[in-house]
Amino acid sequence: MSAILGIAGPLARSAEPRVVESMLGAMARRGTARVARRAFSGALLGATRHAWELAGTTSGPGLLAHDGEFAVAADATLYYTGDLERALRTRGVQATGAAPSELILAAYRAWGTECAAHLEGDFAFVVWDSRAQTLFAARDFGAKRPLHFARLGGSILLASTIDALRAHHACPSVLDVAVVAEEAAALSGSNTDTVWRGIKRIPPGHSLVWHACEPALTRVEPHWHPPRFQDRVRASDGAEELLALLGDAVAERIAADGPTAVALSGGWDSPAVFAAGSHVLERAPGRGSLRPISVSFPPGDPGREDELIESIVRHCRATTTWLDSGDIAALAGVVRRASLREEPFPHPFEPMNRAIARAAVDSGASVLLDGNGGDQLFETSSIYLADLARGGRWTDLSREWRARGGGAAALVRDAILPALPNAVLRGADRMSGFRTSLGDPLSRRPPRWMRSAFVRAYDLEARERDSVPSRAGRSLAATESAWQLTRPVLGRMASSLASFTLDEGAEHRSPLYDGRIVRFAATRPVSERRSGRETKRLLRRAMAGLLPADVLASRPSRTGVPIRDLTTAIRSALPFWRERVGRGSMLAELGIIDPVRLGEAYDQCLTGGSSHHTVALYLALETELWLQTHATGARANHGSIDAAMRAASRAGHEWPDNLVAQEEMDVRDSEGGAVRHSA
Repeated sequence: MSAILGIAGPLARSAEPRVVESMLGAMARRGTARVARRAFSGALLGATRHAWELAGTTSGPGLLAHDGEFAVAADATLYYTGDLERALRTRGVQATGAAPSELILAAYRAWGTECAAHLEGDFAFVVWDSRAQTLFAARDFGAKRPLHFARLGGSILLASTIDALRAHHACPSVLDVAVVAEEAAALSGSNTDTVWRGIKRIPPGHSLVWHACEPALTRVEPHWHPPRFQDRVRASDGAEELLALLGDAVAERIAADGPTAVALSGGWDSPAVFAAGSHVLERAPGRGSLRPISVSFPPGDPGREDELIESIVRHCRATTTWLDSGDIAALAGVVRRASLREEPFPHPFEPMNRAIARAAVDSGASVLLDGNGGDQLFETSSIYLADLARGGRWTDLSREWRARGGGAAALVRDAILPALPNAVLRGADRMSGFRTSLGDPLSRRPPRWMRSAFVRAYDLEARERDSVPSRAGRSLAATESAWQLTRPVLGRMASSLASFTLDEGAEHRSPLYDGRIVRFAATRPVSERRSGRETKRLLRRAMAGLLPADVLASRPSRTGVPIRDLTTAIRSALPFWRERVGRGSMLAELGIIDPVRLGEAYDQCLTGGSSHHTVALYLALETELWLQTHATGARANHGSIDAAMRAASRAGHEWPDNLVAQEEMDVRDSEGGAVRHSA
């Protein structure tokens, strides 16, 4: 993994060395041992990398690739490169080397701006085409490698991190308060917008094209689309094919030298990765070893899977490195972590994931595998019951419901209401006068403690609905599967996990998130994802013999949910948060929250609210902490605030006096030149 940088347009020609150094320095956490920068006709590219990545077992020593016509800066690990090289030869193209940047350059020469669709891997890269004076950039659908951009007049800046873009003197520090509100409210958010109004992210599975002759026109388009998931395909048993695909995916991601760590739980996803990898290594002695790392929870904790994990490693003739959950403080360094994040969004289990990454590095591994992807590809929620109701398949619905053992109220909730058209649900929701659970099955509602006027002024409910994929022409289960592969929050969590692991000294890889496995999973019927109380039926069948029977057996309820420590820590922190709101919350100053209603939500949480309710309040706390450490010197966008204030005024809402005063002060500062404006 690397940090990459690209500048094109007039700002590239006038870029001072100190500005470039400042931008690269802002990405120091992504590597400083090797730094490369080079100016081309109309553009500048740069990259940095850690020392442990230079041996060739991960990203390799090549930071930039160029051949006089094209230049590439890549943060990439590519898989199935043999297949890629054969495809290149059919196009009459040969790569000048095996480094990811060199292979990407060859792919661009072969396919131009369609090249990203021909790559399999974890990647983000920037290409400068000096002949066409075109800058091209892309990310893979798995989202581990971040890439952001800012259009500044006739120029464009791209970088792995937001901080690198903000380090450029022309990049404005303007908060987008609607995005801040979405962060605080745990809404789905946007794949593109960041909390900094002038900075966007390239979404996972998307490419960016910028032409010097048309600098105002920047195209960001998907080069990857989630496959169309099937529901009732009559197919042969796919367990053997899935096992072969998973074995290949793990083999591609195992470290070329030395051990590979596996974050091993007692569920079915990471054990499948571990078992498939162990099977591969048995047939390839000398290739390396897998070193599982697990977290132990006390008896009775919903996160405990210790006995299942022990059964797995005994079956595979291995041992695991145990970490004690009691030694991992759920909110350790919460204020410091907020100060280091580029955006408010936190990964709720950052301390645990960092502890696993540290243990991986301590074991000698430079690669850490996980089971991410199993939930998205091989499971579905109870929403499939609504498909049975919509299709009038009452016999199938009755059979499934009896197998689940649910009651009448749950039947209405899980099967009948989601089957109704969204317009009907939204209409019933509006007429009810309450913030009910009705509405789009895949979207979320702003919490009650957000100011209604703010929600209306920024149309947050419409923004939420617009982010959810259309279900037109496909089932709810298929729509949900597509949503699970494209949800903004999941992509950001994947990027966060990879960043934590990189900080600790290793590279994070997810074999189940392999493009071939994704395409295969989409061809399988929904009955292999869930039936009655059984989930992940196909994945479990594929592991028959490789994992012990007690692990593969159906379970009465979900295991391995490490939520108790987190919710306990959150509830202990809520008094501090409530006191902070009472003394002057920035969320309140921005008009986002209603402190009285938020206080009521605290009281409800402290008396035993649900874990979902508790985590939602935690996200508001994290957003407040982030604002306190980042908003100094930044300002909310004047035009957006003005529009919101006008809309709120029409709705009869009085904005806080301190917000108006702050707005007037910002205007004076900007007139005096203290606050930068967008170019």
